[in-house]
Amino acid sequence: MNQLEEEKEQLRDEMVQKTNLLVFQLDRQEQYIRRENILIYGVEENKEDNNDEEKVLFKIADELEIDLEDNEIQRVHRPGQKRRNNENPRPIIAGFVSYKKRIEFLTNKRELKNIEGRQHVFVS
Repeated sequence: MNQLEEEKEQLRDEMVQKTNLLVFQLDRQEQYIRRENILIYGVEENKEDNNDEEKVLFKIADELEIDLEDNEIQRVHRPGQKRRNNENPRPIIAGFVSYKKRIEFLTNKRELKNIEGRQHVFVS
């Protein structure tokens, strides 16, 4: 009986180690996938147009003098459901095909404070 308990404990320890390794690997993979993303905060949500996020991204890119093409964007969306009150709009998540485009946005993001109507828009 004692040997069975030891085997059980050993198997449990192995499972915990393997689970921890899998969680670590999954976390690294998710971080790698997100490395091409930027978050844009403070952009009001348009009530009529549910798909205005891409238009907003292109407009901000133009204002920051960043050359952005359709084929450089992987996905643009707002997470979660639309909020009833528009006091605190959801952020925009923009995923790019290349890490370089993300760096361009992050490098030029300080210029937003000098653009009329964009003083409360933040990029991270």
